Amino acid sequence: MNPTTSRPTPKVRARATRLAVAGVLALSAVLTACSGGGADSGTSSADNGSAAGAVGADQGGGTADGAAVEPAASSPDADRQVIQTGDVRMTVKDPRAAADAVVALTEDAGGRVDDRSEHAATKDDVGTAELTLRLPADQVSAAVDGLRALGTIDQIDLKSEDVTGAAQDLDARIHALQLSVARMEDLLSRATSNEELIAAENALTERQGNLEQLQSERARLAEKVALSTIHVALYGPDLAPVEPVVEPTGPQSFLEGLATGWNALVDLAAGLAIVVGVLLPWLAFGGAVAALVVALVRWNRRRRGDRAVPVGPLAPAGVAPSASAPPAARPVDPDPDLHQPR
Repeated sequence: MNPTTSRPTPKVRARATRLAVAGVLALSAVLTACSGGGADSGTSSADNGSAAGAVGADQGGGTADGAAVEPAASSPDADRQVIQTGDVRMTVKDPRAAADAVVALTEDAGGRVDDRSEHAATKDDVGTAELTLRLPADQVSAAVDGLRALGTIDQIDLKSEDVTGAAQDLDARIHALQLSVARMEDLLSRATSNEELIAAENALTERQGNLEQLQSERARLAEKVALSTIHVALYGPDLAPVEPVVEPTGPQSFLEGLATGWNALVDLAAGLAIVVGVLLPWLAFGGAVAALVVALVRWNRRRRGDRAVPVGPLAPAGVAPSASAPPAARPVDPDPDLHQPR
């Protein structure tokens, strides 16, 4: 029995041929796409490398032959916002001349003088000068070194205040308000009624006012950070001690002695007059009391004398005393020698 061999028909062979051609075309298309994507990627990578090199060159990261390098990482202190203030007290020979030198030093450093006051020296007080300096933050140390050459620094006090957080907060609020103002402007442009227009205008005006206020505050803060404030007080040398003048004591001539005696007499008379004026009411009161006491004493004595005299029967007038009455006693001569016969 002869084996039977099966052969494909012409239609089957044609279909297989078409499938083979389609597979080859698809494979070639895939390979073409992959090669094109790789080229595009390489081109993008090259472009990105060129852009990075340009940025590095702008930031000072390029080398002499143009090769791009990685930019240095920014330090944390680069974004710090610091306000510097200080007080300086100095002793100088001439406060006015030293003040002029301080002004020149400040202007050379790129700063300015906000306040300045001077007082000339007198016999009782030294000359003074006071200045308020606004110096760039990076020139404060150099300015202090320059002040040392003008005289003796008696006191120096420098302070720093970190306002980084406040500055960042203001920046964030300003950015948010700017976005809000932009949205309100868009709403205002798309308003279709008077009510919407008025509401949008009011809201936009309020946000713009707040934005301007924050921007002004941020500008003041930036100005304080950029320019440090230094108060400088200049004093002249101490005054020489004044020797006390010893004046002569006592009168130095006849007229001065006469004037001194007269003044002493006047002072004594004035003192006596004062004493008499003080004692006069007491003397009057004491005299009145003494007169009253004397009157009472006299009245008491008179009363006692009336009680001591004996009271007897009195004979009528013109009637002689009776014989039975005892004779009156003879008066006693107090000096019998005067009546003796010679």
